[in-house]
Amino acid sequence: MTRQQLFAAFFFAAFLYLLYEFYHIFEGFLAPLAWAALLALVFYPLYSRLTQVLRGRTSIAAFIFTTLVIMVVIVPTVLLTVLLANESAALYQRSREFLASGELQHVLDRLQASTPARAWSIASNFLRTWNVDLAGIAVSGANALSNFLMSQATGIAKNVVAFVIDFFLTTFALFFFFRDGSRMVRAVRDILPMEPAHKDLMLVRLYETVSAVVHGTLATAAAQGVLAGLGYWALGVPFAIFLGCISAFFSLLPMGTPVVWASVVLFLGISGSTGRAVLLLLWGIVVVSTVDNLIRPLIIGGRTEIPTVLLFFGILGGLQAYGFFGIFLAPAVIALLVAFVRIYKEQYGTAG
Repeated sequence: MTRQQLFAAFFFAAFLYLLYEFYHIFEGFLAPLAWAALLALVFYPLYSRLTQVLRGRTSIAAFIFTTLVIMVVIVPTVLLTVLLANESAALYQRSREFLASGELQHVLDRLQASTPARAWSIASNFLRTWNVDLAGIAVSGANALSNFLMSQATGIAKNVVAFVIDFFLTTFALFFFFRDGSRMVRAVRDILPMEPAHKDLMLVRLYETVSAVVHGTLATAAAQGVLAGLGYWALGVPFAIFLGCISAFFSLLPMGTPVVWASVVLFLGISGSTGRAVLLLLWGIVVVSTVDNLIRPLIIGGRTEIPTVLLFFGILGGLQAYGFFGIFLAPAVIALLVAFVRIYKEQYGTAG
């Protein structure tokens, strides 16, 4: 091994070790940093325009936009979280009363009475053959759901201090991401060992994909959550705010929102409110689901250049691998892979 090779081996070994230690140092702050990065990405075009209006005063522009993001995004999110926690606790109490009063068995009896005799007979015979206790399964599921909701509400109450700390860390990081974001990107671009054109391609593809997915996903989630919540509230469905938030959260998943409002439709039908069930079914199909087909393609469109099937399974796989942030990280990884394939074709592909 030559002196130059030995130096290169030592340098890259030390460099990788330092990167590993750097990750461990910041591992506990990844969540607030990730939220700050996403918020900065969403509002960065508007921040750039404000910087131009202020004639390059980046610190003032960053302070103004950080304050605006706190007032427009974070504060309403905190208030909504408090309402959601209250409704979760109320839902837990209602579930306990529902199970203790024996109403579950009445609901099952009503379901059996409302089902056509032949279909129910076949189903009941099948359940008896396999010794399936439908009431027991329903009770276990309801208990699990109510315990989960209560544990989440309790966890929120216990982690108020951690939430406040993350709030300030996110705000602090957001200011510097606004002010120094462009310099950070240039620094990353300068150290990439690639041709300048390929660097620009990678960064543009990364920004376009993450920006499109964030804007499209959040806009669709907000619209579907609000419209679904209005439908629940107008039809007198209990815990409308909670169900609206759940609808918005499930809209992050492919075909997630129909699972929520279809479950509510089924609940209304079992409860004997056939008219309200039909109205909610029409509202879900015509209004709530149509919004997804309008907003998401309009915002995302062809900006990602990712086939729909890859995007669908990529989001599901991202959720499994990285949790919530996998919704945004997985499309970015796929987009970078597509960009690398394009670079490979340009550099090593045959002319034919």
